[in-house]
Amino acid sequence: MVDLAILGRTFRDLQNSSGKICRERPQPLSSNDYERLMGFGIASDWIGWAHALKELTYTVKRRTNSDRAGSVNEATRFTFMWTAANALFVRPTITDLIAQRSTRSELDRFRILYEKTAMDTAEEARLLVTLHSLLSVTVKVKHFPWPTVGTYPTLLELIFHKHTVPDQQRMGIGRKMHQAINSNNLNLLDLPDLIYATRNWTIHGVLLSSSFRGTSKKFKLWIDTANHALARTLEGSSSFLLSAL
Repeated sequence: MVDLAILGRTFRDLQNSSGKICRERPQPLSSNDYERLMGFGIASDWIGWAHALKELTYTVKRRTNSDRAGSVNEATRFTFMWTAANALFVRPTITDLIAQRSTRSELDRFRILYEKTAMDTAEEARLLVTLHSLLSVTVKVKHFPWPTVGTYPTLLELIFHKHTVPDQQRMGIGRKMHQAINSNNLNLLDLPDLIYATRNWTIHGVLLSSSFRGTSKKFKLWIDTANHALARTLEGSSSFLLSAL
């Protein structure tokens, strides 16, 4: 599970950014300042939910006792954190405080936040190695009607062929996955790519699929690692944005 203290610090900085705008900016607020106020307010609200989340409950015993229940809980926390990140990077009046760069790509907008991650190079590399190692795990499947690099498909190949629709295979993160598979080079997928991929895979049901099950607890390790990376990105970017106002 993600270190909740990280989320607590992020919540504080986002709240302080809202307060700083209300206290220090000329009144009535300009459209730019009001848009920033909205972004910081929405982000802090969702980080507050992510920080306060304890344990989901279910009316069906099979769900409650599932060994995936804890990971589903953390996937929910990821969604809360991603919604907070989205509230920030979707607004140029906020991202321009970090870097003035025009882009329509959601991933590229997220990368602007990532530029101010609280992670150092060593921490980033450690998390990336964990995620790459999971994607390179081979999975023995009874039937796989697509070409594979090795005897059995890797987890990345399973995700790409089974869970990525053809249109998405040629776009954005899907195209990067295809390039990584064809070149047998996972280094083409960096940490921002894989945080964003987690956003897609959470929505599209990949993390709950059979591909992430097994004794190695791949689902839990993946979501815990992605959550930590996203939390640290939000921590660093929120701190920078507060100082930049």
